[in-house]
Parts: sequence; structure tokens; C-alpha cells
Amino acid sequence: MNPHLQPLQTLVTHTAWANRQLFAALRDVDSFESQKGADLIVRVLDHVHVVSRIFQAHLQGVSHGYTSTQSAVLPTLAELDHGSELIDRWYVDTTASLGPEELERPRDVRFTDGKVVTMTAAAMILHVVTHTIHHRGNVDAVMYQVGLPRRRDGLPEFLVSRASAT
Repeated sequence: MNPHLQPLQTLVTHTAWANRQLFAALRDVDSFESQKGADLIVRVLDHVHVVSRIFQAHLQGVSHGYTSTQSAVLPTLAELDHGSELIDRWYVDTTASLGPEELERPRDVRFTDGKVVTMTAAAMILHVVTHTIHHRGNVDAVMYQVGLPRRRDGLPEFLVSRASAT
């Protein structure tokens, strides 16, 4: 692995692992949909997923077709769980496959509000990671407020889980 890529790959892999931890915790909640805060949690997770899909399209150089950073019809937790797993796997695989030149190549990115900014692939991937971490923290705060069981998904826990898996 390219040593310059390792920190970015670690962040993307940790994000995928932490998302799996979060969705596993939410799947374990009896009658999740009827729990206080469930609607807000699903809305936040949908937003994260849509933004991840938008930047996936930017990285692929195709139109994303989104006019909002929220789905028109709110998906179920199960749909978000599945979609999150697929997009996370895509980011892990794509980040691993991009060479240094491709990671640093500038590209124009059009946001859903029409604004255009130039970003490298590395900056786009970093944005998706930090955006996801930020909103996973929002979900954790809601879970804490409503008394739902929480999980430990920080980088130290991820590194311990990786070390114990080998």
C-alpha cells in the first residue's frame, strides 16, 4: 500500500466499520421505528447516505441527479443499513484503488444548491468521512437523549478490533 494513502484508507475503513457498529446497535433495538427519536435518526442517516452517493457520483465523474441532500421518500432503517454497507464498501475499495495522481487530480463539484467548487478525489473522500463522523455523532446524541443503547466506535476501538481479528 502507498504510505501516503494509508491514513486516508484507515479513515475510510474505520468509517465503514463504525457504520456497521451503529446499524447493528439500531437493529438490536426492539421496535426501533416506534422508539422516540427514531424518525430523526433515520433522517440523519438518510442525509449521510445521500451525501455519500452524491460524492460517489462526483468521484465517478457522472451526474448524481440529486436536487437535495435528503431523499424525497424517507427509506427504512433496513434500506439505509443495506445502502450504507454497499456505499461504504465502495469507498473502501475505491480509495484503495486510486493512485496518488488520481487522488490529487482537481475536479469540479456541483453541490445541490448549484454552487461549484474544485476538489481533489482525496478531499472528496475526506469530506465524506468527516461528514459521516459528524452525523454519526448527532445520532449518538439522540440515542443518548432517548435512552437507546449506544456503542463505542472510535478509532481506538476500531484498531483494537482489527488487532484482535488477526
